[in-house]
Amino acid sequence: AQSLTLVMDSDLQISRLVLTQGHYLKPHRVRQRLVIQCLEGQLAFETMGRVLMLNPGDLCHIAPEEEHAVRALTEASALLTLFGTHTDSSDNFGDIA
Repeated sequence: AQSLTLVMDSDLQISRLVLTQGHYLKPHRVRQRLVIQCLEGQLAFETMGRVLMLNPGDLCHIAPEEEHAVRALTEASALLTLFGTHTDSSDNFGDIA
C-alpha cells in the first residue's frame, strides 16, 4: 500500500499515511490543526518535547504550527486529518512512500 489523500477541500484534508519500518519523517510543521490516528503497526510521534507511542486506535491532536516528527517502529499506517486554515496541495501527504 502507499500513502494517499482520501479527502481534500478548502478546510479539510484526510490522508492515509503508510510507512515502512524505520521510516522517519523529520521534524516539520503544518498550518492546520492535526489529528493522527494509528491504524496499524506502531509509531513514535514526537511533539511538544515528548515522544508518544501510538498503537492501533491511539490518536494525538496538535495545534497549528506545532513541530512534530514521526518514526515507524514497525510497518505502520495512520489516518491524518488536517482541518481549519485552508488546506492546499503543499500539505499533501500523497507522495510519501
